[in-house]
Amino acid sequence: MTNEAVLSRATLLVAEGDWTAAFDLLRGSDIDGANTATGGNHADLLELLAQAAYGAGEFEASVEAWERLYSYELGRNDLHAAARAAAMVAMYLMMDTGLMAPVRGWLATAERLLEGQHDTPAHAIVAMTRTYERFMCGDMDSARRLSERAIELGTATGVTPAVVIGTTARARICIFDGDLEGGLSQLDEVGALLMAGNADPLTTGMMYCELICAAQGLGLHDVAGEWTDVMERWRHGAAFGGINGRCRVHRAELLRVSGPCDEAEAEAIGACDELRPWMRREFGWPLAELGTIRLRRGDLAGSEDAFLEAHEHAWSPQPGLALLRLAQGEVGAASTMIAEAIDVPFDIPSKERPPNGELRLAPLLDAQAEIAF
Repeated sequence: MTNEAVLSRATLLVAEGDWTAAFDLLRGSDIDGANTATGGNHADLLELLAQAAYGAGEFEASVEAWERLYSYELGRNDLHAAARAAAMVAMYLMMDTGLMAPVRGWLATAERLLEGQHDTPAHAIVAMTRTYERFMCGDMDSARRLSERAIELGTATGVTPAVVIGTTARARICIFDGDLEGGLSQLDEVGALLMAGNADPLTTGMMYCELICAAQGLGLHDVAGEWTDVMERWRHGAAFGGINGRCRVHRAELLRVSGPCDEAEAEAIGACDELRPWMRREFGWPLAELGTIRLRRGDLAGSEDAFLEAHEHAWSPQPGLALLRLAQGEVGAASTMIAEAIDVPFDIPSKERPPNGELRLAPLLDAQAEIAF
């Protein structure tokens, strides 16, 4: 097949959600044989490869395709396109690895390429990605300023994801600052934009997660449940990559609270199976949820297995592991564990568990009280 035919066929497969077929087709084609002198469709093929690889569960191949696109655009001296590709490398790494040093490196590269340039869509994409990098790392002052910049640039250049992500970050920062009503109101507006289909599937799925996480972080399980229902309806036929698995974790979290717990465990196990190809550091999140569900069901051995595996993925298993020790009759160990978790809170950058002020201590303090009495 010619590269033009490959591009046409792969585009159709991606539109149909057949990510694996699209990835296999693109991987087997001569992408580097596209007309690099005139641009040809080389850039289009690489970007489609990145999307198809992510959808097919080939995370490293997806990041590699974005990196290749960056090198290609830089070689053509298209600084805007190179900066956009660099920002996309950063975005994908931030979503699924939590490796913030490489994220910062790629963002710094993108920002350097855009220095002194007039505002373009690339500026909006860099601003939205930097906003969340700062937010996840707890630099709220910078994140607040950058969120406004992302919204401004996204509006001016027609980059809807920058507007949606910038507004979501601004709302969550409002909540962090104590303005719960203002933050939740903005998140409701974001949800309406997502339901209207104004954003691409990746942005839509990730921001639905943000709405649910924000509500859960405030103990608003009814609100979290409502957005989970919306996300559940959306994900069938629309979610791709790790988004579907993230949806299932949120559903498991809510089923753990409302019941039935057997369905919660099934969702958590299914989420773990689905997320293995994508998640790196955050893979401890569904494992910790699985441990908590099993603890509630009285499966102490299964609970311990899940909590310890979560810990192996650099994810805090607390307060679940401490409560497990309490259930096993090891009160002293439980007390020591929970005290250490409170003194040294889990602070690894995470999209699913971003900084939430003192609220993040609430479940730990609740568990400490249960252990003490």
